[in-house]
Amino acid sequence: MEELKDIKGFVAVPDDSFFHLMLIVGGVVVLLLLIALFWWWNQKPKRRRRRLSPQAIAREQLQLLDFEDTKGAVYGFSEHAQLLAPDDPKLQELLKKLEIYKYKKEVPTLSQEDKAAMQRIIKELSDAK
Repeated sequence: MEELKDIKGFVAVPDDSFFHLMLIVGGVVVLLLLIALFWWWNQKPKRRRRRLSPQAIAREQLQLLDFEDTKGAVYGFSEHAQLLAPDDPKLQELLKKLEIYKYKKEVPTLSQEDKAAMQRIIKELSDAK
């Protein structure tokens, strides 16, 4: 062994692979966090959308009644007005009067008196909010 003089001892080789791995993993984590934050930011207004209460929906539907369709108007009025004012005696009286327009295949056109009474109650219920 004495004749082998060209073999040297161990030499320290700089190894930065762990540092590079941590940079890549950190970059991926930051990128994923930015994507999640961007997605959350875009979804935020959709979650805040306020749902309408059944009473608010009933008020809107009463405003949209088509009095040309007698049967549909009477059924819609009955359903939505009772939801807004279940104990109103004027409403109960009008609903009994409107029963002639229900439960039949062919119904007469809505009289002007009944139409005016329905519109008056719709106005009262809309103003009551």
